[in-house]
Amino acid sequence: MDTMPVALAGRILLPCGAERDCLCRLSQADEVYVVIGDAGAAVGSRVICHVDGLGVIEASVTTVSRGSLRLSVEGSPAHRARLATRLAWHRARLDGREDQRGAMRVIPLDPSAEVTLSDGMAVEARIVDLSATGAALEMVLRPPVDAVLTVGRRRARVVRQTDAGIAVRFVLPLRPQDVSADIRL
Repeated sequence: MDTMPVALAGRILLPCGAERDCLCRLSQADEVYVVIGDAGAAVGSRVICHVDGLGVIEASVTTVSRGSLRLSVEGSPAHRARLATRLAWHRARLDGREDQRGAMRVIPLDPSAEVTLSDGMAVEARIVDLSATGAALEMVLRPPVDAVLTVGRRRARVVRQTDAGIAVRFVLPLRPQDVSADIRL
């Protein structure tokens, strides 16, 4: 069984009702290690995580450390099997291939796009190509890998830097029928 950890961004809903950004590290489908600034949960309490690329995970806290939680995933065997399948998919994309998009690509008729960085700064970019799962962008400013940003209205994460800009993966993929040359993000 492959247990290479996968780190994905997400949001966690704590027992007090607060919702925070977090980084979730998963090696298997029944345990999640969550890094957040202030733990804000006690052992035995229930939390809900929305993990980018995996979905919603309900869990109970098993360990509290400074700025992190270890969670035991709750759910049916079928739910855990779906999580395991998604984890395997993410692991397959961590093998260092230069281009990880398997979906059909298009070059938009209007390739201009506004990219909004996590600090709110807006930067102009040109879409080199895009697919349902991501896009290649030419831009002067190149945010680091794993930076969260918005391309038009589509939330994305930087997956690599290129000579001319960056490549991003959309947090929520586009519908395949929406991917055409006249798309506007």
